[in-house]
Amino acid sequence: MRRQKPQRWRSRPTLFSHWRGYPLYIFYVYLRGQLTFTLPAFLGGVAFNQVITRVAWHEWVGAVAVVVVLVTVGVYAFYHRYSPAIRSLLTALIVGREIDRELATQAWIEAVNYPYVVISRVMLFLTLAYTGQAVYFFLFTEFDPGLVLRGSIISYSTAVAITQAFFVLYLEQMMYPVAQAALAVGAQPDLDDRRVRRFRLHVKLPVLISSIMIAPVMTLGLFSYSQTVQLGGDPTAGLLLTGVIALAASGIAVALALLLARSVLTPVQELERVVAAVADGNLTARAFSCTSDELTDLGLHLNDMAKELEERDRMKTAFGRYVSTAVRDGILGGQISLGGERREVTIVFTDIRDFTTWCECTPPEEVIHTLNAYFDILVKAIAEHGGTITRYTGDGLLALFGAPLDDPDHACHAVEAVLEAQGYLDSLNEIRRAVGTFELRTGFGIHTGVAVIGSIGCETRAEYTPIGDPANVANRIEGLNKSLGTSILISSDTLERVADRVVTGKTAETPVKGRVEPVRVYEVVGLCEGGAV
Repeated sequence: MRRQKPQRWRSRPTLFSHWRGYPLYIFYVYLRGQLTFTLPAFLGGVAFNQVITRVAWHEWVGAVAVVVVLVTVGVYAFYHRYSPAIRSLLTALIVGREIDRELATQAWIEAVNYPYVVISRVMLFLTLAYTGQAVYFFLFTEFDPGLVLRGSIISYSTAVAITQAFFVLYLEQMMYPVAQAALAVGAQPDLDDRRVRRFRLHVKLPVLISSIMIAPVMTLGLFSYSQTVQLGGDPTAGLLLTGVIALAASGIAVALALLLARSVLTPVQELERVVAAVADGNLTARAFSCTSDELTDLGLHLNDMAKELEERDRMKTAFGRYVSTAVRDGILGGQISLGGERREVTIVFTDIRDFTTWCECTPPEEVIHTLNAYFDILVKAIAEHGGTITRYTGDGLLALFGAPLDDPDHACHAVEAVLEAQGYLDSLNEIRRAVGTFELRTGFGIHTGVAVIGSIGCETRAEYTPIGDPANVANRIEGLNKSLGTSILISSDTLERVADRVVTGKTAETPVKGRVEPVRVYEVVGLCEGGAV
């Protein structure tokens, strides 16, 4: 629900013109159209009929004027009939009433339908009106039937074929601000909605172009025929020649219209194909550039956009290898800030015992293969418990719990992730022991404290990592595993948060650079029964 007139529409006074709260925009559109198109068409038709028929205009203009006035007044009924939601929307915007999404959407649908729905009804109405006019002149006047036929054709071609083609384009333009206002207050555009009347380009272009081109050809043909007769030529031969020329010219006009439509539609369909492919996830789709017009320029921009999306998708996939899916999507979606902040986190350091010695006597391909398998295990366990891998240190890594995503139980989740990873490694080491190869005996150091977390580095390369005492403590704790013969050590700060959930074993104290008091550490041997979160 929204309750205000969008500020950007206040600069369009015509759109919000009203009389005692009743919107006048539809009447303004109607009146402007009649003055711009209908009146000139009527006057032009009168003048052209005068030239062709040589009949004094005052002998027939009265009956024609009556029809034109009735038609002009009657046409407003269609303008009014097919704009209820538009008028309701404008009324609400004028008086500042709340606008619900359904009204806004219905107004948008009416705005995009309006030119085609209104003009199709108007053309049918005009056809019936001018047919009735022709019947009147045939039956109730003494005019020559040939003159009546020519006058009727001219009237119909100018009032219907030509004028209404212009009216379609005119009403499209006049409905733009209505559609934009509806979108500004919450309309949900959907071209697949069954209420939307699609007037696709492959129909629109040929119909409009043909009607504009054929009508003048027919009119000029009638003019040529009239001149032939007046100059004493054979009427039958003149009519035949005029008909052949008009038919040939009309065929050429239709062919040109179809070719022009195809020239526009081919690149448009190509753009539509690429957009649909990208929407379906195929970011490798590209538009083919075959011309030098603006549509090709648009296609090249679309290719650049698809290429950039493909690169971002690769970055997103690569990023997902280092952090959990939730963290990755939160960072890329802007919900998580990578700026510096101070917050309590739990930090995990890992290291493989005697790995450097083993590397010196092992083929590098085997070293890389072993490390990749090892990190697959660690990353899976850490990501499943909400951890974020921030750094790889050769055969070790640093993981954060509690940043960048908030996690009140970050200490417990860190311990659970490490225990789960240790279980996976034990299973892997059983296999490696059976085949007589190097065992991946890993030490884990866990500490909880307040650290500065942020994106550290330069513009071209940065690292999201913790800075300060907690990272140093976790690193020092991990190093004690070797001397104590343990695998998982946690600090007393971490134990305070997980004491009721873990079973501890050995304990010791270790000095840490920058601290006066030593840090007490505890071995974690497992979770208490029912201790998992």
